[in-house]
Amino acid sequence: MKKTFFQRTYNLNASLIVFALLSFLLNIGINLLIQMLENIKLPGMHEFFSMILDNLTSLEYYIQLLSFCLIFVPVLLVFIEFAQRLSKDSLWNYFKSIYQTFQMRQFLKQDVHSEPMSTIESQTITRINPILKTFNNSVLRCTVDVRKETVTVLLRVPRTQQAQKLLKEMEDDIKEEISSRNPNYYFSSPYRKGNKIWFTGTKR
Repeated sequence: MKKTFFQRTYNLNASLIVFALLSFLLNIGINLLIQMLENIKLPGMHEFFSMILDNLTSLEYYIQLLSFCLIFVPVLLVFIEFAQRLSKDSLWNYFKSIYQTFQMRQFLKQDVHSEPMSTIESQTITRINPILKTFNNSVLRCTVDVRKETVTVLLRVPRTQQAQKLLKEMEDDIKEEISSRNPNYYFSSPYRKGNKIWFTGTKR
């Protein structure tokens, strides 16, 4: 079973948008620093500040260019997705896919509570449950792709045996959850290939 275009690009688009926002904020910070340095007047330091300003101006330009690229790529990918949906499916299903992906991630996420732990020196420290942390890192990259004839849920299998066992125990709950959100589709048993698990629903 192959990933759909939506499943290949959803996480990529989200990551690129986050990086674009970070680079935009960094660009604002550099711009404020440039303005501050331009207002500093110290005798004998003109050449030094001019050199710093030149370097900061160049850095600002490249960060602006990076921000543009980071935004352009997801915009292009979303445009391609729009074109594919309009020609073969429904644009509404694209927005349903995004919404259900978000909802499924919220459903799968396990609350990670700090646990008290005693050391050899009889000191009590807290730590995060590593099993739940590994589990969340995997399932929070899941995607739900809703189309006219099919609904596919793609999950990455956690690396550790304990986290895999937790996912296995949740399979019936996952199937019930996705079925309740898509009552017009019939979902078969999950199918695993490599480090991925697929839940596939077909139109009734």
